[in-house]
Amino acid sequence: MRKLLGIALVGVMFSMQACDDEDSLIVLPELTFDPMLVTSTGGQSYILEEEAVYDTAYTNTYEKRDTTFEMNADGTFVLDADGKKVPVIGSDGNYIIKVENITFLTGKTGVFHKMKLIKLESKADTFIIHIKSNAKWLAPQYSPKKAQWFFNYNLRTDGNSLMGGGDSYFYFRTIRNKNKTRVEPVPQYIFTSDSSVMYQLNFGQAGERD
Repeated sequence: MRKLLGIALVGVMFSMQACDDEDSLIVLPELTFDPMLVTSTGGQSYILEEEAVYDTAYTNTYEKRDTTFEMNADGTFVLDADGKKVPVIGSDGNYIIKVENITFLTGKTGVFHKMKLIKLESKADTFIIHIKSNAKWLAPQYSPKKAQWFFNYNLRTDGNSLMGGGDSYFYFRTIRNKNKTRVEPVPQYIFTSDSSVMYQLNFGQAGERD
């Protein structure tokens, strides 16, 4: 009996060790910048500095649509001859639908790095940031409310810098600003594909008329 118990304990210990080994094989996504600089092709450099770091819990939103029904003064529903609730009909002859946005936690967490604003020079230029990562990353093109002056552009491929993987480079370019400082700064997001590490880089641009 003792021999059987000993074999069972060895089996449990082996199982626990196997789980530990599996956990140790999990590699968490990482993303940073090395060096912490934004460098123009002309040699001008700007330091990337953190303004704040947050532990985040990601949420998602869906749209809930419900038909609106007529109500009595006492708060009960108005019923028709068949005992069914009477829907509210709009002036266009259609049911009035109540739309509600429901937000819920996705269970996904991450680290959010907000970087200090970098004010670029007024001239047109192209810039490079060296990304150091062990994962795939994304950098969506920012779409401003006003004029587009900041573009994700990749010198090596003559294409865009919307995504990459591992140690690589993020390129962007700016157009010349003949007016005053840009009113709308650009928040450029760069994050791992699972969103566990996200950076918000913030760029403004001086104007020739400042």
